[in-house]
Amino acid sequence: MTRLRGARWWHGLVSVLTAAGVGVLTNLATGEFSWALVIALAALVLVQAALAWWQSARDHQDRLDTRDGLLGELRPAAPTSPLSTDDARAVVHWLTAPYSPTPLWGRGKAHDDLRTWCTTRDPKAEVARVITGPAGVGKSRLALAVAESLQDDGWAAGRFQDQSTTLIDAITAAGDPTLVVVDDADRVPTDVLASLLTGAMAHPDLIRVLLLARTADALKALPDTVLPHLRTITALRPVGEAADRQRWYAQAVAAYAKHLHLPKPDLPDRPVGTDEDTLLVLHARALLAVLGKSGTRTHTLTTLVTELVTLEQRTWTTAGHDVEVLAEAVTVLVLLPAATLEDAADLLRRVPQFSADAAQESRVAVARWARRRYAVGPDHRLDLRPHLVAERLVLDTLAANPRLLRDDDAPAAAALLARAHTTYPDALVQLTALLSRQRGALPEALKAIMDCGVFDPLVDRALAALISTEEVMHDLGTREQLVLLAPAREFPHLQAACAALAVAHRRTLVEDEASRRELARALRALSTYLMRVDGYREALETAKEAVALQRELADGTEEQRSDLALALVVLGGVLHELERSREALTVLEESVEILRETAGHQDALCEGLRGLGVVLGEVGRNQESLEVLSELVRMRTTQAEAEPDRYRGELADSLYRLGAAHWRLGESRRARSEAEKGVLIYRELELARPGRHLHDLAIALVHLGTSELDLRRFGAAAELLGEAVAIDRRLDAVEPGRYRSPLAGALYNFALSLMESGRLREAADASAEAVQIRRGLAVTDPERHLPGLARELHGLAMVRSRSGDRAAALEAVEEAIPILRELMKSDPDLHRRTFAAHVLAQGGLLQDLGRLDESARVTAESVAVHRTLGETEPVRFGPALAISLHNLGRIREAVGDVDGALDAYRESVAVWRACSERDDELDGPSYRSELANLRKVLDRLGRRDEAAEFGLEAGASGD
Repeated sequence: MTRLRGARWWHGLVSVLTAAGVGVLTNLATGEFSWALVIALAALVLVQAALAWWQSARDHQDRLDTRDGLLGELRPAAPTSPLSTDDARAVVHWLTAPYSPTPLWGRGKAHDDLRTWCTTRDPKAEVARVITGPAGVGKSRLALAVAESLQDDGWAAGRFQDQSTTLIDAITAAGDPTLVVVDDADRVPTDVLASLLTGAMAHPDLIRVLLLARTADALKALPDTVLPHLRTITALRPVGEAADRQRWYAQAVAAYAKHLHLPKPDLPDRPVGTDEDTLLVLHARALLAVLGKSGTRTHTLTTLVTELVTLEQRTWTTAGHDVEVLAEAVTVLVLLPAATLEDAADLLRRVPQFSADAAQESRVAVARWARRRYAVGPDHRLDLRPHLVAERLVLDTLAANPRLLRDDDAPAAAALLARAHTTYPDALVQLTALLSRQRGALPEALKAIMDCGVFDPLVDRALAALISTEEVMHDLGTREQLVLLAPAREFPHLQAACAALAVAHRRTLVEDEASRRELARALRALSTYLMRVDGYREALETAKEAVALQRELADGTEEQRSDLALALVVLGGVLHELERSREALTVLEESVEILRETAGHQDALCEGLRGLGVVLGEVGRNQESLEVLSELVRMRTTQAEAEPDRYRGELADSLYRLGAAHWRLGESRRARSEAEKGVLIYRELELARPGRHLHDLAIALVHLGTSELDLRRFGAAAELLGEAVAIDRRLDAVEPGRYRSPLAGALYNFALSLMESGRLREAADASAEAVQIRRGLAVTDPERHLPGLARELHGLAMVRSRSGDRAAALEAVEEAIPILRELMKSDPDLHRRTFAAHVLAQGGLLQDLGRLDESARVTAESVAVHRTLGETEPVRFGPALAISLHNLGRIREAVGDVDGALDAYRESVAVWRACSERDDELDGPSYRSELANLRKVLDRLGRRDEAAEFGLEAGASGD
C-alpha cells in the first residue's frame, strides 16, 4: 500500500504542474501564435495520459496483490534439505498434496469434470462443489491439480484462509476468474463458510468454490440459503487395481528417491498393498521403502502410519523437553481449539509436566514451538498433516496417558476421535473412555460427533450404550438435554436410545392431557426407531400402546385425528414387518382414510400409501396395490421436483415398489422400467454420499434383478442380484445380524439367476447359504422368518432338481410344505402363492422319481391351487397353471388315462394361448411348444381329425 500512496502523490504533483502549464499556455495563446508553446502543451497532455495509464496499471496490480495475499498458496516453498533434522517439515510433509513429487493418478474424469465446471463460467451454474472421501483418498491432490490447470488458462486460484468477506471483495476488485479451494471445509466455522458461499453466489460468472470434506453430511449445518446450492458432490474412493498399484508404487519410489537424494531401492515384482489402500497409503509405502524400511509393501495401515509418526517425532527439538512430553503437548493442541498463543499455553496445563503454575514459561515456549511448526486450522486447532499421521499420534498418546484430557474437554475432542475411528478402529476405545468419565457432557459431545458428518455403526451402538444407563436416566438435566437431541437417521441405535429415554422421561411427568399427548408421540417415535434396529417385538408393543393412547385422547379435532393416523401408520408398518399383513391392511386403510381427510401431513400420507400399497399386493389385491403405489409415485415425484435433496431417495423407494406391483400383475417389462429408475436414483445418491443409501440400493437391485429374471435375461439378472448380495454382505460384516434377512432373500434370487445361467455349482452354494441363514433367523423369530424359510427351501429344491439330484430336491420341498400348511391356517391367501410353487415342484419331482400315485395327487392339488390363483391373477399365475396341467397330463398318460391326459393338455394349451396373446415374446415359445406336444400325442393316438380341430395338422410347425 506504500507503493500505491507514493504513486498517487507523484500523480497528484504532475497533475498540478500540468494544470498550471495549461493555464500559462492559455494566457500566452491569446497573444502571438507559437509552435513551441503548442508542442509544450501537447507534451504535457501526453505525460498526463501516460501517467494515468501507469497509475491504472499500478492500481490493478495492487488489487491482484491484495487478492493473492488473501488466498493461501497452492504450493508453499518446499524445504531445501528434506532430511535435515532441524527442518520444521522434515520428511512426512512430502506425503501431502502440495509437496507430492508424483502427478495425479486415476482421477482424470473427475479432474476434467471439475475443470469444465469452472471454465464454462455459466452464470446459472452452481458456484460451489464438494469433493468427499476418506482421509488420504486424494481430495487435496485432485483440487490442487484442477487449480493449477486453471492457472495455466489465466485463472487465479488459492486456498481459503478464513477471511471470506474481504476475500470476495478482493476477487471482484481484481476481476479475474478465481477458484477458491476450502480444505477441511467441515472444520471451518459455519458462519464463515456460509459468508464465503453467499458472497461467491453473488458473482457466479467470476468465482468457483471447491469444498473438501470427508463426508457431505459434515456440511449439513450450513443454513438453508446455502445448503441447497451444494448439489454436485464428487465422492472419491480408493482407485486402481493391483497392476495400477504396482506401476504407481514404482513411480512414487523413483520420485521420492530423486527428491530426497537417496538411492532408488530394488523393486521386486510382488503385489503392493490392498484394494482398500488410498493413494496416500500407496505413497507412504513408497516413501518408507526409499527410507530403507522393510515390509512396506504389506504393512497394515496402522503399522505404516506409526512409522511415519516416529519419523515426524525424530525432528522435534525444543530445549529441555523429551519426545513424550512434546507428543502430549501436540496431542492437546490438535484436539482442542486455542485462538491465541496464550490460550494454547493455558491448554498445556493438561500435560502433567506443565501443570504447575511455575511452568508458565515452558508452556508458552512449547505452545509457540508447536504453532510455528504446524499451521493453525480454521477451527484454531493445530493442523498437523497428513491427518492420518495426526490422528495416529493422538490415539497413541491418549492410550499411554488417558487422563491427558479433562472431563470438560469431551465435547471439543469427541468429533476428532469419531472421525479417526473411520480409519483406526481403536479410536472408539478412546472416545467411549472420554465420554464415560463425564456423562454430563454427553449431549454436547454427541451433537459434536453428529455434526462432524462421520457415521459409523459401531460408534452408533457405543453411543447408544452410553446413554442407556441408570445414571443418565436419573440425571434429570442430562436426560432433558438428550431428549431434545434428535440424532441423525444414520445413528439408528442412538435414535432408539434417545427415544426410549424420552418415553421414560414422559412417564415421570405429571399426568395431564398434554403430557399424555406427548407420551403418545414419544411412543410413536420409539416404535419407528425400534424397527430400524430390528426391535420389532418391542416396536409392536410400543406402537399398540401409542395407538391406544391416541384413541383415548381423540377429541375430534384435526390435530388429534392426525396424531392417531400417524400412530396407525407406524403400527401398520410393524405388523407388516412381522408378516401380519391382514392386520396391517386394516390398520393402514384406517390411517390413509384419516390422512386424506386432514391437511398438512403429506409425508405421513405418503408413508401410509407406501405401506398400504405393499400389503394390498401381499394379500392379492394387486390392481388396488398398483393404483395406490401409482398415486404415491406421483406425490413423491412432485416433492422431489421441489426438494430433490430431501425427496429423491423417497421417490426411488416408491418407484421400485411400483415396479413390484407391476411384477405381481405379471407386467415384467413395466416392473423392470420402474425398478430401473429407482436403481438409477439410488446409484446417484450413493455416489454423492457413500454408504447412506447402500441398503436401499441393494433392495432396489433385487427388484430389478427379479424383473430381469422373469424376462429371461438371466445374465443381466445374475449381475444385478450378485451386486445386491455383495452389498448385503458388506453391511452384514459391519453390523452382524441386522442385514441377515435381506441377505438371505438376495441369495435366493441370486441362486435362481445363476441356475438359469447354467452356473449350477455357484447356484447350489448360494441357495444353501440362503437356507442356512434363514434357518438361524427362524429359530429366534419363527413367526417372522418361517415364510422366508419356505421360500428359500423352494429355491434350494429348484437348484438341486436342475443339478439332477431329485431326491435332495424333494427333501427340501417336503420340509417346506408342512410349514406352509401351518401358516395357511392363519392366513391362506397370504401364503397360498408360495404353497402353490412348492406343490408344483413336489408333483414334478415325485413323477421324476417314479412315484406316480403320489405325484398324481399332489399335481392335482397344484392344478387346483393355481386355478384359484389364476382366477384373480391370470397374468402372474397363468404360466404356472399351464405347467401344472402339463405335468398332470404326463402323469395321466403314464398310467393309461388317455382321455384325462388329453383334457389336461388341451387346457394347458388354452392357458398358454391366453398368455401368448398378452405377451407373445415372453410366452409364445411355451405356447407353441405345448401345441407341438399335444399334436404329438394326438398323432401317436391316430386322432388326426381332432388334431385338425385344434389347427394341429401333421405338418404344422412347432416341433
